[in-house]
Amino acid sequence: MSAVAQPGTPDDPVQVTGSGAWRAGALDEIQELLVSSVPVDSLLDAIVGHAARRAGGSAAITVRLGRTTAVAAASDALAAACDRAEQEAGEGPCLDASREQRRITVPDVHDDARWPAWREATLAAGFCATAALPAARHAEVDVDLAIDLYHPQPPGEWDEDVLGDVARFADDAARAVAVAARAQEQRRTNEDLRSAMAARAVIDQALGVVMAQNRCGPEEAFDILRRASQTRNQKMRDLAAAIVASVSGQEPHSPHDFQERPRR
Repeated sequence: MSAVAQPGTPDDPVQVTGSGAWRAGALDEIQELLVSSVPVDSLLDAIVGHAARRAGGSAAITVRLGRTTAVAAASDALAAACDRAEQEAGEGPCLDASREQRRITVPDVHDDARWPAWREATLAAGFCATAALPAARHAEVDVDLAIDLYHPQPPGEWDEDVLGDVARFADDAARAVAVAARAQEQRRTNEDLRSAMAARAVIDQALGVVMAQNRCGPEEAFDILRRASQTRNQKMRDLAAAIVASVSGQEPHSPHDFQERPRR
């Protein structure tokens, strides 16, 4: 008689179903996007798409990075319009949920007059119910994030499983956005450093030309180059490149150009 495989063994792996499968699939995609170093905007688009699918309606994400708060992404134009009206008015369920760190549900927007501008925009968009789910704040995550869910029909009270899933997903999303934002900022810093070093190399080459032509030292040569840049209203790097090209007959380049390290 053959042995019966126990759940969790290689012969019969446990299958993740229902909301667990939804969250696992969403987290897998987020991880892949982080590994691929996609821009923060692309990551937010993926996050809001998963939230909308779990809720069976529309969704929008409001994010604060540093001092800037904005509607970062939306599953469609109608959800974006609702959250934008909330941002412009400075009040609404998503903002309150984020500030107060609590879940806010509105089973029927018609019956809720707490946020007039947001209510008008939401009803105009055809939504009758909403839920605002903030990510929990963490000292190591400098991101405030909240997900707004919208539905065209009043569901009565929102399904607790759906709200629980999206609330946990909001926490996951906030951590992912923080990582992606730091990586994006580092890439920008690296690009700025590359540009600065390349410009410095070209300017140094031009200074050598000016020194030779004017029989002067480096400080006087730099002053000549600076005055010429101001007179011609031309960036010093561009002027330096033109000088080097006129002497060498080819476009200048930095001998210290960075080479991308191959990924393993």
